[in-house]
Amino acid sequence: MKHKPFLLTFAALAFCSAWPISNALAAAQPIFWSALRPADQAKATVPLSGKAVSGPQGETLAWHGEGHPIELTGFVLPIDQDGDLVYEFMLVPWAGACSHMPSPPPNQLVRVVPEEPLHLARMYETVTVTGTLRPGLDQAQFFMIDGDRVLTYGYSISHAQVATVTATTDPDLLSLSPFGILPR
Repeated sequence: MKHKPFLLTFAALAFCSAWPISNALAAAQPIFWSALRPADQAKATVPLSGKAVSGPQGETLAWHGEGHPIELTGFVLPIDQDGDLVYEFMLVPWAGACSHMPSPPPNQLVRVVPEEPLHLARMYETVTVTGTLRPGLDQAQFFMIDGDRVLTYGYSISHAQVATVTATTDPDLLSLSPFGILPR
């Protein structure tokens, strides 16, 4: 009986050392918006005319690195918000997307549920989101001043860590004003 605490400690250490820690401690892989669309799909461009493109586009999802955390930088478009606290948002590749101009294709929209509510300093805040990206077409509804809008998105991240950023190296991230013409 005098060896029982030793055996319990040894068993606990052996169990913990065998526990898979690769996903929990793995470094997030930075990705660009181009990783979310097929190579043969052109880069999403801002339609300056303000007219929606007709027909289905961007419904082919290219990201298949499920289970591995990623980092993606984009602009915040709140879906569920109370004052300056955002509980759910769309991550979009350009400011003004979806609200002041047509939305990007579904494979260029990511629904994000942050681990903690995001304090939004301004509309279309630039953030880097870290978490597990899950592909799958779905829809979300959000309210704009001129009414409700339903968006089809191709990816989602739950329990995301969100950090405000001021710069990015992603060539697909367009830094435009909400009016789509003036540089930010």
